[in-house]
Amino acid sequence: MEKNQLAAASALSYLLEKKVSDTDAESFEFRTQCSFLTASGREIPDLLVAGQDFRCIIEAKTDPELLLTSAQKNGYKACFESAGERHLCFLVPDRWKGLKDVEQVRTSLQSVDIFVHVRGWRGLAAELNDTARSLGDAILIEATDFWKWKFEGESMSPEEKEFLSAWSGKQYKALRKLQKSIDQARNLFDAQGYETELETSYTDSYGFYLKRARFYLLWVGIWTPSPVPLSYGYHATKSIWRRPNPIPVSPISVQSYNLWPLGPETWDSPEKIFETVKSFIDSHNYE
Repeated sequence: MEKNQLAAASALSYLLEKKVSDTDAESFEFRTQCSFLTASGREIPDLLVAGQDFRCIIEAKTDPELLLTSAQKNGYKACFESAGERHLCFLVPDRWKGLKDVEQVRTSLQSVDIFVHVRGWRGLAAELNDTARSLGDAILIEATDFWKWKFEGESMSPEEKEFLSAWSGKQYKALRKLQKSIDQARNLFDAQGYETELETSYTDSYGFYLKRARFYLLWVGIWTPSPVPLSYGYHATKSIWRRPNPIPVSPISVQSYNLWPLGPETWDSPEKIFETVKSFIDSHNYE
């Protein structure tokens, strides 16, 4: 929101349930982890949006089970200045169990004209999706795609529904075994002191990264654009990646990734996945 006034206006219009102009959004200040001293202690709301005669506190919840603390229920009033338009917004997942807490907060703030809103991540993702793509903002697009994945269901294509209609428990069992092999291979790398990062957030992939000093070296796993069930490789252009030197021959080039297949002998053998990928790393220098 701080980076782009159009994104800010779109997000705030959804969160506050009223039209917020681009001009107003551009004039606002956005701050995280602001500290307010209250009678019961210190309050640190997730996000403060402040402007002339305007203040909005946004509390973001991602866990449906995570309720408001006693201090939160009673401490929000101290986060607001006495004058101007004032809003408190809870951004929450579906089936959040803290709605009764919000009603208690809303009742306590009615007398001081602080408007309380409860808005959902799914709605925010939908609201920002078109804005992100019209701006061509890669970071915002990635964020909204992640929110959609985490908080929304995903529609199936006719081909995917046709695949499920011809249900095969054996195919699903084989896939789950392959996922288990990937998990166990990652455990082997962890045990040998490698830095790994799980990557299971998207419907088109399941795997893990190998890293060194915050940079990515290789990815290992299942990826739907890959022509093989199990592969490993690296991104060819992104600066966060360290690429092998010299560049290995005969990669499979897929969407800016260079990939190599892991054959059937590795699919049920975490040890062979580990040996193959470790050999690749050991036999190359990295920039």
